[in-house]
Amino acid sequence: MQVNLIDYTGLCSPDPYYAAKLLIYTKSTRLTQGEDTKAVIDAMGAEAIETELSYIANTIRSSWEFVDYTFQIQGVSRAFTHQFVRTRTGSYAQQSMRSLDMGSFDYVTGPSIEESPDLCQFYSDGMEFINELYSFLIEQGAQVEDARGVLPTNICTSIIVKFNLRTIADLCGKRENPRAQNEYTKVFKGMMDEVLRVHPWAEQFIRPDRSATPALDAIIKELLGGKTPFTVPEANAALKELDKLKGVWG
Repeated sequence: MQVNLIDYTGLCSPDPYYAAKLLIYTKSTRLTQGEDTKAVIDAMGAEAIETELSYIANTIRSSWEFVDYTFQIQGVSRAFTHQFVRTRTGSYAQQSMRSLDMGSFDYVTGPSIEESPDLCQFYSDGMEFINELYSFLIEQGAQVEDARGVLPTNICTSIIVKFNLRTIADLCGKRENPRAQNEYTKVFKGMMDEVLRVHPWAEQFIRPDRSATPALDAIIKELLGGKTPFTVPEANAALKELDKLKGVWG
């Protein structure tokens, strides 16, 4: 799995606070919008900008939608992207299996299979059989769009996605979460690393201190012991209550 930030608001600007100033400007609806207001914001020092950002991170989120991030995500499963594209406030461009020959495909192996040598062998044998069947169908005259019907859900794919800051903040509590699919959690962490690499100030928007529960997270992690919440009802119930209190799971 590989996550790369290929475009973002302020990419071509020499000003590291370009996107932050745009946030401040779009939030300034109670002021007279125009060049004068923009000039005042452009002249702000780092301390004044950080003070404004702290305020904006704790108020109405509409201005957050003006800051965009575009990611190239490679080596992920279609099982993951089926969930990923359900976020309707994103824009997506995904590799096509209708027009591309997917012979000799790569695939993702889930952690509960990966940790068992026997399961890993059965799994890889099954994937090899599917690969051979897919290639055979095409060799015998099947169209690629018809042969793809036998391809597995965990076949590797690539996808480009554009999210704004508000969408990323809304997703964070849901996907950096033990209840989320393991692969989705890894992808989202990669996305966050990329965002914070270019906009360190965005962390207070994405991971606000008010929603942090490190002590509870440690207790639940110990209770899970490497298992998924679905196999530990007590942990799953506790996580549902915690998510409800945080208001992060729609």
